[in-house]
Amino acid sequence: MNKKSIKWVAGIVLPFMLLAGCGANNAAPAGQKDGEAAAPGQTEAAPITLKMGLQPWVGNGPMWIAEKKGFFEKNGLKVELVSFEQDSDMNAAFAADKIQVANLATQTAIRVVGNESMDAKGIIFMDESLDADAILATKDITSVDQLVGKKIAYEEGTTSDLLLQSALKEQGKTVKDVTPVFMPAANAGLSLIPGNVDAAVTYAPYISEVLDKGKDRGIHVLYSAKNSPGLISDMVVTKAAFLTEHPDAKEKLRKAWDEALAFWRENPEEGNQIVAAGSGSQADEMPPILEGLKFFNTTEQAELVNSGEMMKTASNIHQLLKDGGTLKQDVNLEALFDMK
Repeated sequence: MNKKSIKWVAGIVLPFMLLAGCGANNAAPAGQKDGEAAAPGQTEAAPITLKMGLQPWVGNGPMWIAEKKGFFEKNGLKVELVSFEQDSDMNAAFAADKIQVANLATQTAIRVVGNESMDAKGIIFMDESLDADAILATKDITSVDQLVGKKIAYEEGTTSDLLLQSALKEQGKTVKDVTPVFMPAANAGLSLIPGNVDAAVTYAPYISEVLDKGKDRGIHVLYSAKNSPGLISDMVVTKAAFLTEHPDAKEKLRKAWDEALAFWRENPEEGNQIVAAGSGSQADEMPPILEGLKFFNTTEQAELVNSGEMMKTASNIHQLLKDGGTLKQDVNLEALFDMK
């Protein structure tokens, strides 16, 4: 299915300038560093206002925590989280500047840049899927090569699409060798239960729901993201123009992310409740879902960058997209991955 990103104003005219919206030029008052509290007698710098697009996916968990626990506000951000059910709707909103930041699968970010000629920057590498994305099949299908000629439900152009392409490529096949049945990931797995399709690609929490409801039909995990390490990941993306207008946005978003992730790691029960509410899951479903995900704070992200693993994985995704005919032009991955 689907994986892996703001300037200040000063002076007594600030309240009036804020009426112009989040596009205002926000520079810290003289003598005050970005992110510092204003000294006595100085005007408080305005928070950077933005809308962030995301989907009901557990990988976005730290963002719901940052909203609930005030980590955005603490770091000088005023963030409205905007939820989307499908990649296509969020991509369109991002392209039209209806949202300033989007939490996208890595492959989606690459496609958006390549197909829309968008100057975008990935500023936070959020997570990597292990078992949280999977191809599910009925009991009579026990190997990927048996998918040839079968009806497979998945959401086109998403991480589900990429995972299927990767699995088929390992067997020397492509999506042309199967019969795609396009539908949202939330519905794809469920279509297996009445036998409408032979296999489906989806992600957590839908995986566990389908496995539970499809026990009598022998529905099982045929292939998961663990079979293609690093393939399915998510990242926080914003446009270069937004970072030019708000050069401290990247650091503020990173700090909010790190603090929210640290809170979740230190307070798993409360964190799980917040993330369950945001993703439409139950809190008791969170532990097994999280076992299939690996999150990265910015220090861990830097280790991926410095080791070369991040760019190696991105190059693999880029090639899969080209092979699958879903990438119109090559993407400068070094420019896109603004992770340093």
